[in-house]
Amino acid sequence: MPRIEAVPTTREDTHVLTVLRALADPKRYRILAALREKERCVRDLVDGEGMPQPLVSHHLRVLVEAGLVGSRRADGFTLYAVDPAGMAQARDAVVGLLDTDVLGPMARPGGNQGCCAP
Repeated sequence: MPRIEAVPTTREDTHVLTVLRALADPKRYRILAALREKERCVRDLVDGEGMPQPLVSHHLRVLVEAGLVGSRRADGFTLYAVDPAGMAQARDAVVGLLDTDVLGPMARPGGNQGCCAP
């Protein structure tokens, strides 16, 4: 049986995986949803989400590393907000992965008649 060729991991592949991992956690998803409503500090997220501060900080770091959230300092506090440019870039990367218009004929159902043939 022929081996499946490994798909080369490009920078875009890595970015898509980072975004999908960031969004796959229900707690991060809730934090991102809260930040879509308004800019918030960690204490606001701790109170609103009922999570301990270290856990909120961890999830914020993952969202920042994925490019979905940014931060700024104001009056001794760090405020977090969605990063519109980062979110647009993440959306485009994920949409590129899920774009059915670029599928080749063999990737579609029934496209590989020779697979598992006797």
